[in-house]
Amino acid sequence: MTEPIKVEKKTSWKQTSLTWGLMLALFLFMRYTDQGTVLQGWLQQGLLYTGIMQADVRYAEDNNVPADFNLSLTSLDGEALTLESLRGKTIFMNFWATWCAPCLAEMPYIENLYQDMKDENVAFVLVSTDDDIEVAKRFVEAKGYSMPIYRFAGNIPDMYNIRSLPTTYVISPSGTMATVHFGMANYDTRGFRKFLRETMDQQATPPALQP
Repeated sequence: MTEPIKVEKKTSWKQTSLTWGLMLALFLFMRYTDQGTVLQGWLQQGLLYTGIMQADVRYAEDNNVPADFNLSLTSLDGEALTLESLRGKTIFMNFWATWCAPCLAEMPYIENLYQDMKDENVAFVLVSTDDDIEVAKRFVEAKGYSMPIYRFAGNIPDMYNIRSLPTTYVISPSGTMATVHFGMANYDTRGFRKFLRETMDQQATPPALQP
């Protein structure tokens, strides 16, 4: 019995070029357009919802490192804030930007955390690193977020001069760095709430004397 003849189907150069062209177009869309950033954020938000990427609730290896309170900020409404004025509270400080998809992914979870704990002894400081603050303002208004948003107003201490977004710092009432988390995370968890409340129990230190 004669075996059937196998015919190899060759891919033409036109098909190959079209495939690579579509892949390149998708990459450029995801990487360099606002809509692509939003889509990435939506997909990564779903990943956070699965519980795979949780916030770091481990204390820093050396949580006796003092936080630098020499940081000046301005709210979206133009009100000045210094980190020094928040000394004695647990500070949840998150650096983000509207062009950062992982930042957008974790924002709803931070908003939920804020709504649940805003009346406790914890200060939420979300710092937009966008060049145009109006872009951040429109984003916050469109999403209906009520957590306080700020921008830098002056020199940035080396401790916070990071290049990775998002980055989240938790500073204890005693003025030490409790933990630092690089990358996105789901902060809307019982474990992270417990971590913040345990941090609140640390003894506060009085504000530094002004020269």
